[in-house]
Amino acid sequence: MRARRYVRRDHTRRSMQNGTAPTTRKRSQAPMVGREVMPTSPVKPRALGKGAQVAFVAPSRPVTPDSLATASTIIGEWGLIGTNRHLVPGGRGYLAGETDTARAAKITEALCDPETDAIWCARGGYGAGRLLPLIDWERARRMARPKLITGYSDITALHLAIAHELGWITLHGPVAALLKADGPTISRDSLRRVWTDTEPLGILPVPDESDGWQGQIRVTRTGIATGRLTGGNLALVASLVGTPWALQGNGKLIILEDVDESPYRIDRMLIQLRQAGTFDGCRGIVFGSSPTCETVKDSRSSLTLFDVLDELLGDLGIPVVYGWPIGHTDHQWTLPLGAMATLSVEGDGQSSTLRIDESATMDERRG
Repeated sequence: MRARRYVRRDHTRRSMQNGTAPTTRKRSQAPMVGREVMPTSPVKPRALGKGAQVAFVAPSRPVTPDSLATASTIIGEWGLIGTNRHLVPGGRGYLAGETDTARAAKITEALCDPETDAIWCARGGYGAGRLLPLIDWERARRMARPKLITGYSDITALHLAIAHELGWITLHGPVAALLKADGPTISRDSLRRVWTDTEPLGILPVPDESDGWQGQIRVTRTGIATGRLTGGNLALVASLVGTPWALQGNGKLIILEDVDESPYRIDRMLIQLRQAGTFDGCRGIVFGSSPTCETVKDSRSSLTLFDVLDELLGDLGIPVVYGWPIGHTDHQWTLPLGAMATLSVEGDGQSSTLRIDESATMDERRG
């Protein structure tokens, strides 16, 4: 089937012509749509050494300290110290804490805490996007020392906001409450290496059946591309279109993933991103393994997920690959968002690689 082309109207440019942006803004005002602070070389945190403190935070769904015991034990074996001092207490419904303001205050405190070396998001779910206008970014710019911030799924909202507001490298990787001591070794090893190593990761290893991996690699378009990593959960990336924290794809390698979404919903979100110009100037796209999105959950006729990816991403003229261990899978890479990487997509995908060319951390350790 011939891929359709989608043309967007530049609503952002048109709206900016209607007035002049102020030279300063109060904390209650949102920054200009499309603004991106991240410099050519993003700000790197220090690697973690023995005794470094890792603060658990709950920007999304509720968690209890007990649910973080396994994560505390795992990182304790690495010589790191988990702390709950920035964990918002209580919750209401699907949200941690009693109010959005309380959650946002805890995130601001964790960002600015001089004793905290890394921030590990406890769970995804929903709620991080509600915090973006409430976090005190001005205070963080004045007081915060760069920290390793890790999570995925709903945490995509924080990744994109921190890139825009602070310019830090952040880590798309496991959430604390779901990391398993007896789970696939690749998830723990990848996280530990990014946290503690000061060297680039190089070519990322793809797990095999001996580690319980059953993912399939599928190529939409071959090619080689280099750029800074950005992205995360597709639903979150789509939800931020039109906000100050929307993903800017120009010159980037975009990673996407999702869970429990039918192909038509993936279709709708990709259409939204195309029409918003998110993929304009993008160097390449990696769609992480999303097996629960591959099949239709009822009897309706449907395109497959691969039909959707081929039709909506295949004509962009850039390499596109599906199926690597990113996001909602027990086998999970930890990826440094903001770091330079090279995507090489070949043949049937089995020889394709993602190479991380830049370290996520400064060449010194915090501990």
